[in-house]
This record gives sequence, structure tokens and C-alpha cells, in this order.
Amino acid sequence: MPRCPNCSYKLVLLSSRPKYKCALCSKLYPKKEIEVKEFQEFNKRGRIEDIEIYEKERKEQLTRIREIKKDLRLLFNGFSKTPKEYRKEYYEKNKDKIRQLNKEWRLRNREHDLNRKQEYRKKNGEIIKVKEKLRILNNPESERQRQNKWRRDNRAIMRTYGMIQHYRAKQKALALQYLNNEEFKPSSGGIFHSVPTFALSYLL
Repeated sequence: MPRCPNCSYKLVLLSSRPKYKCALCSKLYPKKEIEVKEFQEFNKRGRIEDIEIYEKERKEQLTRIREIKKDLRLLFNGFSKTPKEYRKEYYEKNKDKIRQLNKEWRLRNREHDLNRKQEYRKKNGEIIKVKEKLRILNNPESERQRQNKWRRDNRAIMRTYGMIQHYRAKQKALALQYLNNEEFKPSSGGIFHSVPTFALSYLL
């Protein structure tokens, strides 16, 4: 049943003349114009339905093809493992060799590897922080063991860091003593006209 282009109400064909009339808004439309619009709408709906049917049949066909390929692989490979399982098994057997090759590659391409890691941290900084916090919360004992191992393996760095902290504390105490002797207060503007603390380092 054709509809009125103005109010979408049903149109009635007048028998006395080749025109359609809307019973709601009383507008008249030529019969040919309405039939052309109806035909165009019918074609449009038909195309949409054909596309939907084609997409549905295509998905079903792709599913059947995947099932056939899977059955053929199982038939000719004797129910062998999947490629993912093969890769995992190969990695477990050659773990040390793969790690060594990766290490050598990183040494040869140190600048590229560093840029790649920095770019990754920029894009995924928040995700990395959350994962690190979750890892520590889930296994705090392992995190402490890792930190202790790093300290044992880097004793020279830890001693140097301890010496830096020690001399920083002495430098701070010396600077505060100097300010007290000169009657300066750290919160006053006079501190900016005092001697820089590094100039007193010869007293350490």
C-alpha cells in the first residue's frame, strides 16, 4: 500500500482520475509519480535483502571451508599438534639458544632497541605501571628476592650510592650549621646571598 510522502499515511487511488489522495492531509499525487517511488523503494529493499543473504551465505561458506581445511590437516598430519603448540614446544627446547640470539641482536642494535623500548613505554606507560604494581602485590616475596639479588650482583653500585647519600647528608648538615652561624634562616631571602654549599665541600 503506497504511503503519503508528506505524512506517511495510506494513499487512496481515485477512480475518477489517475491520482492518489491522502485521507489525512488531503493532498493529491500523480499515479505515475507514486508508482515510480514505490518501485524505487521496492528495489532498494530488495538490494538490502540480497546483500544480507549474500553475507550470510558467505560466512557459512567460509565456515565450511575452514572446517574442511582443518579436517584435511588432521587427515594428512595424523592428528598432529597445532602451529602454536609447535612454537611453544620449540621454544621450550631451545630457550637458552633463543635468549642468547635475542641478547646478541640487542647488542648489535642497541640504539634501535632502546628507541623501540622508549616508544613502547610512552604509549603504554600507565599499563606498564599497573602491571608492575599487580605483579608486586601478587608476589611480594619474589619482588624482594629480585631486589636482593640485584643488590648482591651490583655491590659496587650500592656502595657508591651509599657514599653519595652519606656525603649529601654531611653537606646538608654543614650548610645548616653555616646558616646558623651567619644568622640566616632557610626561609629568608638572605639564603640566596650566602656561600653555595659546594664551596664548603673542602671542609668535609
